[in-house]
Amino acid sequence: MLCDNPIPGDPLADDLLPDDARDLLLRQLPPPPLPQGGYVSAIAHAGLVVTAGITPRINGVLHHCGQVGDELTVEAAREAAAIAAGNALAAAVAALAPGERLNRVLRLTVYVNAAPGFTAHTEVADGASARLRELLGDRGAAARTAVGVTSLPGGTCVELELTCAYGSARQRDGQPGDLPVG
Repeated sequence: MLCDNPIPGDPLADDLLPDDARDLLLRQLPPPPLPQGGYVSAIAHAGLVVTAGITPRINGVLHHCGQVGDELTVEAAREAAAIAAGNALAAAVAALAPGERLNRVLRLTVYVNAAPGFTAHTEVADGASARLRELLGDRGAAARTAVGVTSLPGGTCVELELTCAYGSARQRDGQPGDLPVG
């Protein structure tokens, strides 16, 4: 559900021009993460922005390594998920062209490096969900999947992906708007 009365400073407020909204949001986010291999951090196409798997890096340094439930607590993994969510959102916004704006987060997938028997995946993913809602309000609420795996790149405890909707200042949530064609 969309906010009828956006809060002051809301980076998705409808009265902001797309570039102003993007700039306001970018000021609240870390720098977009650099790819750690032969890929791009995010791609914007046909009204969707899809991120690569994003980890909890701060200034390029991976934080919170280890398996959750063995080497790391759920709370530490929640913090890592929040960091990764901010990084993923920064990558998504950076993929937009001038005149485009992020409308909302549609899907969040969180991979948890889980020790055998660990079952609190959704509690870890809640850290990412909370960060997205903190930054975007109701437009940060997304359909979500939390998956346990036995390892992740660099030994990180979490990796996540976002799928977001974007458009021009007049397009909201997939409704027809004035997106550039071509």
